[in-house]
Amino acid sequence: MKFILDYLDVILGGLAALGGIASIYYLIQEMREQNRVARANARQNVADSHQEIALQGMKKSMVKIKLKLRNNEELSKEEDAKYMSYFSIMLRSRENQHYQYTIGMIDPGEWENYKRSFKTLFKSEYHLKLWSFMKNTFNDSFVKVVEELIEDDSH
Repeated sequence: MKFILDYLDVILGGLAALGGIASIYYLIQEMREQNRVARANARQNVADSHQEIALQGMKKSMVKIKLKLRNNEELSKEEDAKYMSYFSIMLRSRENQHYQYTIGMIDPGEWENYKRSFKTLFKSEYHLKLWSFMKNTFNDSFVKVVEELIEDDSH
């Protein structure tokens, strides 16, 4: 009888171990899925942010300001203030992308694509002027990224 109990104890112990391993495997799979969902949400938030900024940039008053800047015309104080707010919003969106990249929510390849498109903002002397005025309000690691983009572009 003792033999049977010992045998059952071994079998049940083995089954418990297998159950534990199966539970851990399931948890790992669940964490991977949650990570994929979180990354997808991060990417959707970036897309939503871009769309919102693009829509703001399509407003008649903003288009007028953009055309003036493209033609190197001087902005009024009101236009300058409005555009500075718009530019700041664009930069805050990029700063958020940078943060998401640093915590692993945006893939390195995707971040490189964002940086390439971001680089075009700093081809404008006006944007460089705005950046020099407001850069101290941004996270130091983001400022470093922007400064490197500007430096790379000037070579």
